[in-house]
Parts: sequence; C-alpha cells; structure tokens
Amino acid sequence: MRSIAYYFDKAFLGRYRFPYRKYQDRNKCIFIHIPKAAGTSVLQALGKDGVEGRDHLPWLVYKKANAKKFDSYFKFTFVRDPLDRAYSAYEYLVKGGNQAHDLVTADKLKAFSGFEDFVINGLGKGLYRNHVMFLPQSFFIINNNNELAVDFVGKFECIEQDFARVKKTLGLTVDLTHENKGKQSKDLSAIRNNEQIMSVMFTLYAQDYLLLDYSVE
Repeated sequence: MRSIAYYFDKAFLGRYRFPYRKYQDRNKCIFIHIPKAAGTSVLQALGKDGVEGRDHLPWLVYKKANAKKFDSYFKFTFVRDPLDRAYSAYEYLVKGGNQAHDLVTADKLKAFSGFEDFVINGLGKGLYRNHVMFLPQSFFIINNNNELAVDFVGKFECIEQDFARVKKTLGLTVDLTHENKGKQSKDLSAIRNNEQIMSVMFTLYAQDYLLLDYSVE
C-alpha cells in the first residue's frame, strides 16, 4: 500500500492531473473519499470515470496540488459512526477487499478471533492504525486548528437527505445507487456496551467522536 507521503510527493510534483480527476473538474467539486462511508456511491453519482482510481486522500493533498482549485471548488465529504465504520472496514478486509494487497491484510487478520479481538489486541496495541481503512476520519478533513477544511460534511446515517444538499449545490440530477454497500450483519449494541472496546475506540477516534458529533454510548 502506498503511503500518504507518496501522494503528497506526487501532488507537489504536479504529475499529470493528480489529484484532480475529470469528474471533479467537471462538477467543480472536491469529494474527500473517506473509506467505508458510502464513498463509492457518491463517486458513481458524480460521474467518476470507471478507469480512474478511488483516491482516499486528505484535504491537504488537494490544497498543495492546486490551491486555486481548492479554494474555489465545493469541498465535501461523508462520515460515519466510528464503530460502524471500523466494523465495516474490518469485515471488508477479512473478506479480501478488492485489491491485491487487501488479500495480504486479510490473511494477517486471521490471527484475530473476531472484530472485538481485533479492536482490543490489534488497534488497541498499535497495529493497523496507519492502514487507510482505519485512519481517523478527522485526518482527512480537519486542519491543525481543529477546524473543518471542507464546506459540507454529510453523514452516512442520513445520506439521502444530505446528498440532496450536495445535488442542489452542484446542480446534479442523479440519485445515489448504493454501490459497494456492505451488509451490516452484526448487531453492534453489545460491543457498544463493552467499556474496554469503547475506550480503545474513543482513544483512537476522539476527534471523530467530538468534532463530527458522534456518541460513544
């Protein structure tokens, strides 16, 4: 997996059109694609070319690459309850993901008995914290002053309503198709009542809970 530093270097060098894709220039928008927060559905609605990759990049990469575009384009993202997102990411990777390197991660995750064990003995002990799937959502959209670096933050939990605002702003006529929608097969209520797990979650994702208005209860 390429590091975030790689993307910064690529942006600084100004190679090709990176990180601005055709659909972004066409719609005059910057969609910050946070993993496992319905991003694939949003990209589909924005008319992303299937040939173009999905870029899970923080706001600063776009800013460094072209400050003029960054300042003038409509910048938005979608976020998700941290526990739900972590579980979705875990399930996605355990099942092999959709990239070759995801298969390597899937094999390593077999060392854990399940999601709860992964949180306590994986994330809780410093493992996988830098994996793009488990980076805090705040990493992608919050600046050093703990301020939002985007114009609008929609929520996975009310995506239809919030995407309607994006549609209106950008003048879109398409609806979401729920591409790549994961099936939440596990009731997470018992996990939410596990103080040890939620302590790890809040330690790792404190900014997500506090700045994005999610509850640990």
